[in-house]
Amino acid sequence: MQQTLGYKSCPNEFRDQWLDWLIDEAHKQGMEVHAYFEKGIKIDKNSPIFDLAIARKWVVPGVDRTYPGIEHYVLDVEIPEVANFFKDILVEFVEKYPKINAVQWDDYLGYHAELPGKVDRTANLTNLLQQMITAMKKANPAVSFDICHHNPYWAKRYFAADWEKWNVDRAFIQAYNEKNFKEELNYVKKYNGIAITDKQFHRLTELINNPEIKNILVFPLSGKPEETAAKLKKMIQQNK
Repeated sequence: MQQTLGYKSCPNEFRDQWLDWLIDEAHKQGMEVHAYFEKGIKIDKNSPIFDLAIARKWVVPGVDRTYPGIEHYVLDVEIPEVANFFKDILVEFVEKYPKINAVQWDDYLGYHAELPGKVDRTANLTNLLQQMITAMKKANPAVSFDICHHNPYWAKRYFAADWEKWNVDRAFIQAYNEKNFKEELNYVKKYNGIAITDKQFHRLTELINNPEIKNILVFPLSGKPEETAAKLKKMIQQNK
């Protein structure tokens, strides 16, 4: 990041040693630690590299409005400088934190189908992810590369994300849409688990009691992860 953008790291109040402490303590408690690369290949106007990306023509034309109220600009991974940047930061991360159990990316690895023009970017995105995962495994074979994305049909059809060809280790299906929840479960059973939000805790009992569902991820959509974790713990205890 320093070499490419001139930043030591993204501006924040995070201290380098905190992650080391967290990983060590979690492992003592028998827990895994998964690093969540949330934003994927998307940026917004608040990103510290927004002006630089626009100036260097790193973004594809148009605005990604996958989620209401959030305007994203999608980085063009066909540009070697952009592709190499993502490979480099992933490799650097698993080398710097060799005891991390997994890295997880989500549906922000994708190009929304409503971007202007009939451009199929599926092959370019697949090529990048295959290269990223290969480079990561070479740097640290013990780390799992996970994806939490839309079901494979929707991901490929509407986000150019053919993640079944990316060689991921584990795949979790986002089922945030209540309307299609039952249909999504058919995909969930074929993969490594399901992702729901804290607005869907009414689904928790049926998911826990379903032997075909291997794992459940919970995303704190409310923006209050501590409260979400406490509520989740209480509900799990009630289901025992």
